[in-house]
Amino acid sequence: MKQKVVVIGHGYTSRLGVIRALGRTGYEVIVIVMMVNKRKGKPDSSRPIDCYSKYVSQIHYCLPESEKLIDLLLEKCVDSNQKVVIIPDSDMSAAAIDLNQNRLEKHFLFPHINHRQGAVVDWMSKIRQKETALKMGLNVARGKVVEVIDGAYSLPSEITYPCFPKPLATLVGAKTGLGKCENEEDLHKTINLLIKRYPSISVLVEEYKKIDVEQALMGVSDGHNVLIPGIIHTTSLAMGGHFGVAKRGIIEPCDDYVELLDGFKAFVRETGFVGIFDIDFFKSEGKYFFCEMNFRYGGSGYAYTKMGINLPALFVRMMTEEAPIDDKLLITKSATFVNERMCLEDWYHGYISRGEYKSLLRESDISFVTDDEDALPGRMYKKMVRAMGMKRFAKRCLGKL
Repeated sequence: MKQKVVVIGHGYTSRLGVIRALGRTGYEVIVIVMMVNKRKGKPDSSRPIDCYSKYVSQIHYCLPESEKLIDLLLEKCVDSNQKVVIIPDSDMSAAAIDLNQNRLEKHFLFPHINHRQGAVVDWMSKIRQKETALKMGLNVARGKVVEVIDGAYSLPSEITYPCFPKPLATLVGAKTGLGKCENEEDLHKTINLLIKRYPSISVLVEEYKKIDVEQALMGVSDGHNVLIPGIIHTTSLAMGGHFGVAKRGIIEPCDDYVELLDGFKAFVRETGFVGIFDIDFFKSEGKYFFCEMNFRYGGSGYAYTKMGINLPALFVRMMTEEAPIDDKLLITKSATFVNERMCLEDWYHGYISRGEYKSLLRESDISFVTDDEDALPGRMYKKMVRAMGMKRFAKRCLGKL
């Protein structure tokens, strides 16, 4: 009997990476697609690209509401012969699973902190993370929180300029408003833009740091042993609605980051987290700064799988066989990767030319969509490119792009 694993997420490239990592290891994969809006027509009429993978056994669709997701898991994904493993691929799904552990624990295995309901969500606080990182000797950008209640707020006098505001919207994943603010007037404009969408929200206003190198890493922890097999160096970021997501990057060995990674591993152990994690950090004026830890699979995770470190499979074995994590598994060479979804959307919305789009795909070692062993998602992606190309041409003719 195959072990069943449920993959939950919003984006098709990230989900597809988990699907392939699990499917090639022999697990049965169930996909829950988190949607932004209600679907129209039959589910198969607009099936996401990742769901054409030969490794997918079931597909379910869910609006991004915690209660609906938990009900779906309990109604459609329970197996009387085994505990099904859950791998969340977004902050929203990770939080929903954590806040409903008591309802799920009889039938499922999932990321956790000491099996305490809500403990992961507590650690999602950027303020708590920064305070802990400072105590552990990591560099962080200092910041103050601005509380917006029904559109009303005041700016703390301690804010220094330039600054960088970040919405503390864990369950929403707000990207609106991100950007450098040179002065108080700029900050007011940015917060007022946020208020139009979120009348009540907490905003972390950090001191601005000039980022020389944007980096990230992924790993897996059993609560004691922490594996970080390689580093991701982001070379191109997505624009528009996916601003800040890696469009292209390099995955490289950890050799030059030993001391820094010791600090990150200590941080992960301090949280007590059991699961796959993602850490964002950056280099500014010769120093590395901790940005945040995400308690779920990251968007560039498939690069690790293609380099021989299968984090999803390691997590499943850890949960089902109680096998400790081997923290000596390491990537030994570098490779470039490309996220086709980010490239396509940047081209469609006019941020890059068609030539730049093709160059990004052609000059990368690792593809997140195209794969000879699991070819149908790649073919469906090309079909999507053609359709979006026609739409883009029509928009250009109408002068809307």
